[in-house]
Amino acid sequence: MRSGLSTSIRRHVPARALALAGVVIAGALVAATPLEAAASTSYGVNLVQNSGAESGLKHWETFPDPGFLTVKYGASGLGYPSKSAGKHIGGGKHFFTAGQYDDTFNTCPDAQQQIDLSGIGSAIDSGHVKVSLSGYAGTNGAADINAHLDLYFRDIQNHPVANNGFTKNASSTNEQYKHITASKVLPKHTRILRVHLWADGGSTVTGGCQAFWDNISVVLKHV
Repeated sequence: MRSGLSTSIRRHVPARALALAGVVIAGALVAATPLEAAASTSYGVNLVQNSGAESGLKHWETFPDPGFLTVKYGASGLGYPSKSAGKHIGGGKHFFTAGQYDDTFNTCPDAQQQIDLSGIGSAIDSGHVKVSLSGYAGTNGAADINAHLDLYFRDIQNHPVANNGFTKNASSTNEQYKHITASKVLPKHTRILRVHLWADGGSTVTGGCQAFWDNISVVLKHV
């Protein structure tokens, strides 16, 4: 009797109800599927946003505020690169500059941008992701001023990983750019990259922090 009753019930379940049940089950499976792949960090593209100062300081964290600046090529001012210097590197209309020395904090203003890496953790930890840093940095002729272009490697808690990353600088470039490049396979546990534009050696006495940057690029490659 139980078998016959079960068969009768199955025969009278509307086809529409079965279809709806299938949709619900399918939707549950989709909801349970990780979205990591869709949000994965891309290879082969520049991960730095507003990398050439064409959108002001958008996407950059600066300290102290105000201080760090974007300036138009050809503007008058001590230590600024010329229009021809910008054209030589394929720059746009603007560049980044450290601006004036801050007497309150006794430092040159700086800018940082964080790049969160997602969906490629296993590739990083197995040594299959290479990062390349590229950019242009320069200063005026003052021997004591240095323009730094750094890329830090951080874990998910924003702690340093391995040797901390790349630390590059340019000095005494006489208002011209120095091309800075570096590349390396990312160390295990790297989940954050942090670009840092900063200067040292400036002071109120020397007229400020005549350091400048343009066309900053951070690109990943699967190896």
